[in-house]
Amino acid sequence: MRTPLTRQRILDAALDYIDRHGLEGLSMHKLGAELGVKGMSLYNHVTNKNDLRDGVVELLWSEAEAEIAAPTRDGWSGAVRSFAHALRDVMRRHPNAAPLMISQQVMPAPALRIVQAQTAAAASHGIAEAFAHALLRTITSYALGSGYVEVGWGMGGPGCSPSVSDLLRPGIPAELAAVAQVFCGQSDPDAQFQLGLDLMLRGLDSRPEAS
Repeated sequence: MRTPLTRQRILDAALDYIDRHGLEGLSMHKLGAELGVKGMSLYNHVTNKNDLRDGVVELLWSEAEAEIAAPTRDGWSGAVRSFAHALRDVMRRHPNAAPLMISQQVMPAPALRIVQAQTAAAASHGIAEAFAHALLRTITSYALGSGYVEVGWGMGGPGCSPSVSDLLRPGIPAELAAVAQVFCGQSDPDAQFQLGLDLMLRGLDSRPEAS
């Protein structure tokens, strides 16, 4: 018996296809073949290819939403850290789909639920809504940007690249090549990300109502 075609099944298959084959190769025809149907059948559940991409973004945000820890004794900052790490981890887990998190102009329900929950948690810790929204916007941009750079540069471990020399133009002066070896070759993406979070979350203690 054939499994019924649903929007959820189509989106799951689209994300799986992108993970395996890349974003550029995705088409309604190829996705239909993956699902054992004609590509035109997909239009009963998705409006067009852009709607399909929006749906994939919704799946990625749903993954992040499922990973975010509830506020604990550490206060709101712990929940914010969990949110930032969840976003970055989703992008690193799905490097081929990660660009959609940046390029698609959509705010899916999971993203809005995250903001709603984080704002409510902030209020429970005496943090003003306006401040919470401002910090959440900054954290979101930071997490998405960090994840995008990491997957774009293939930073699966320490350093900007498996070989820093591959990033340098021919004839670059030796003293600048030495700078690259330190600045890029000795970088630690995890430590950098944590440092950025630490610096931003210091704002929780410096906000006007905390003084």
